[in-house]
Amino acid sequence: MSDTKRVRTRFAPSPTGYMHIGNLRTALYTYLIAKKNNGDFILRIEDTDRERYVEGAVDVIYDTLRMTGLKWDEGPDIGGPVGPYVQSERMGMFKDYALKLVESGHAYYCFCDKDRLDELKKIQEASHIAPMYDRHCRNLSKEEVQEKLDAGIPYVIRQKMPLEGTTTFHDEVYGDITVENSTLDDQILIKTDGMPTYNFANVVDDHTMGITHVVRGNEYLSSTPKYNLLYEAFGWDIP
Repeated sequence: MSDTKRVRTRFAPSPTGYMHIGNLRTALYTYLIAKKNNGDFILRIEDTDRERYVEGAVDVIYDTLRMTGLKWDEGPDIGGPVGPYVQSERMGMFKDYALKLVESGHAYYCFCDKDRLDELKKIQEASHIAPMYDRHCRNLSKEEVQEKLDAGIPYVIRQKMPLEGTTTFHDEVYGDITVENSTLDDQILIKTDGMPTYNFANVVDDHTMGITHVVRGNEYLSSTPKYNLLYEAFGWDIP
């Protein structure tokens, strides 16, 4: 790899189930990329999905990595310079980052309730349209937003996707991939309970931990342009 920056990779499993062979494969590739380039292999536990949290799953992650010789250089049990390495222990910063995006015009408050969103989804499915938020709250004025905040109306914070143009990213396996920005949903960054979504916390954590290379399953290809637009909105280097 030609990048002169020290290579830092991460294996970031969610303990919503027991580690399986697919997880181990991802960990192996991540480990090998770091070690081939004399870099750092970081273990981060992404445990913010408390509803699906499986007791004992974290221990299985530790045991499996140790059994297979995939020794991490930084992690929850041994610490490191950019800890904590458990996502639920990093909660304080995510909303602050989301508010920075609101201030810069790259995100917005959404006050749509579950009933409205469910009805929207039904209409779209009946019309054979892929479910997607209709940006109902995207252009609320500052005064309208403040009025709703003062009234205590629950909200989420959504990413404001560009409506025109394309986003291109490079994948080491699939090459250059280009998507139309108009197809990207204004995804939720902060939920009504103040917790970050996986897609948002993932980007913030990777940046603040200095991750340079990311290994993901191909099911995340469709999310990658959204991640990269977040990096660009913050002015951060894209892994």
